Amino acid sequence: MSFNLKPNREEIFLKRVVIIFWLIVFVFVVFVGKLFDIAIFSRSKLLSEFAPQVVPSYDILRAERGEILDRNGVKLATNEITFELDINPSLIPESKVSALKTILKNELKLSSAMIDATFKSNAYVLVSTTVPKDVKDSIEALQCSDGIVFTQTYKRIYPFGEIFAPLVGVVGVDNSGLSGLEFSLNDYLKGKNGRAFRTFSYAEPDILGAPTYILNPESGYSIELTIDANIQAKVYELVKQYVESFNAKSGFAIVTDPSTNEVLAMVSYPSFDPANFKNILPNLPTAFNYEPGSIMKPVVALAALDEGKLKLDDSFYCPGYIKVKDRVISCWQKHGEEHGLVDIMVNSCDVAFANIGLRVGKGALVNYFKLFGFGEPTQLEIAGEEAGILPDVTKIGDVEVANMAFGQGIAVTQMQMITALNAITNDGKLCTPHIIKKITDSSGKVIYESETVVKQMIGTQANIDIIKSAMVQVVEKGAPRARIDGYKVMGKTGTAQKPSPTGGYSRSKLIYSFYGAIPYPTPQVSVIVSINETAIPQYSTTVSAPLFSQIGEFLVKYLRIAK
Repeated sequence: MSFNLKPNREEIFLKRVVIIFWLIVFVFVVFVGKLFDIAIFSRSKLLSEFAPQVVPSYDILRAERGEILDRNGVKLATNEITFELDINPSLIPESKVSALKTILKNELKLSSAMIDATFKSNAYVLVSTTVPKDVKDSIEALQCSDGIVFTQTYKRIYPFGEIFAPLVGVVGVDNSGLSGLEFSLNDYLKGKNGRAFRTFSYAEPDILGAPTYILNPESGYSIELTIDANIQAKVYELVKQYVESFNAKSGFAIVTDPSTNEVLAMVSYPSFDPANFKNILPNLPTAFNYEPGSIMKPVVALAALDEGKLKLDDSFYCPGYIKVKDRVISCWQKHGEEHGLVDIMVNSCDVAFANIGLRVGKGALVNYFKLFGFGEPTQLEIAGEEAGILPDVTKIGDVEVANMAFGQGIAVTQMQMITALNAITNDGKLCTPHIIKKITDSSGKVIYESETVVKQMIGTQANIDIIKSAMVQVVEKGAPRARIDGYKVMGKTGTAQKPSPTGGYSRSKLIYSFYGAIPYPTPQVSVIVSINETAIPQYSTTVSAPLFSQIGEFLVKYLRIAK
């Protein structure tokens, strides 16, 4: 008998499978056990050792916004240091809670509901972004710093309040510009926020660690305007006075240096309180399109002289109306016989200028309007500037041309209007307007400085001299309430009818404008004023002309303009 002692192959395979199985089970049990130890027994120790190597987040360090200054360095928009306040109620000692709630309610004016919601949280809650320093000191005196974090920030301050609000504008809660120059120049003003990188203990995640690295913020650039705060304040006072005394809808004005077209004042009323506003009101001199009326006549007269369609001694007859095609266009009064340009300018005769417009023709007239900058923004450095409305030459006929010749049927902004008339005052030089004088960085380095830009030369000197001389007679004979004692003043009135919603023009809703430049023949300052829709219909000679005179009397003294 014989025996086979050699192991069976199947038995060997099964033994190996069993050994591998138990080896896998052993490794799995060890692995699970280690995970259990890390998660439960060694968690705090391991995380405490690991935490200092982690940078999980950062705090924003607010950049200081650049200031907006007038031409003399007077602050129009500046900053006050305030603080953001974060509170973690779970870390506030119970004995301090009542006193802290009292400060939040009485000093920061938080509602009871907001305070209760804050103190129900177990994490940090942003309570306020504008905590004054004295309130910060009161809270820190409670000595509960573990649950309280202050971060320095800035509150925007507007020292002149409503006087500059539509022009300078305002910022939002994030300190970014919402309107006016604050909006249009936001990229220069805002600066660049810094960061404070922090570590914290994962074992105690509710406790903030100290910053490990700080990237300092960069302050915004400061903007110096061409505006003079004293002129702005006086013009605002007078425009407000006239709007209220005539119970008008609104009033707006611009003061410039006509030789450079630098803006010395830009006023819009009604205004708003930039520190506490519900609605932001527009800057009317750049944002409001209106039909200018007779204040446009010097532009039309220059176009006619240059085109050879008008002579200085041309005579006209005004029966009080003119029939163009199938339309009857009325003049504001019957003037009868008129002799020469001076007569029709002094009388502000619509019939005469309708005839002049028809002589010039629609193509040449529209081209002159374009030369003077109508139909496009002036490129003033402020957002939201309207372009006005200049009709398409292919879509107008004789009736429209007759109306446009005395400033109806064309819409402008006040900035466009003073720019065009300044070109005549400035001997044909059409200058791009400026409201920024220079921009400086936080070290005082000038990064931008404006220069006078002559955009266009318009008209011959001889014809411009004729228009300027006629504008002096407008003040002397046609609008005596615009006079300024001891000075020769160039000027032009404008009483424009507003379009009616039902078609045609309203006889009671009017805009009263006046442009004046002081002194003739080389003006150092020019002013345009407009009063919109008085309660009782008036004439520009009784509304805007005397307003100009009062502004002018202030300017000649303040700017020490020689007679």
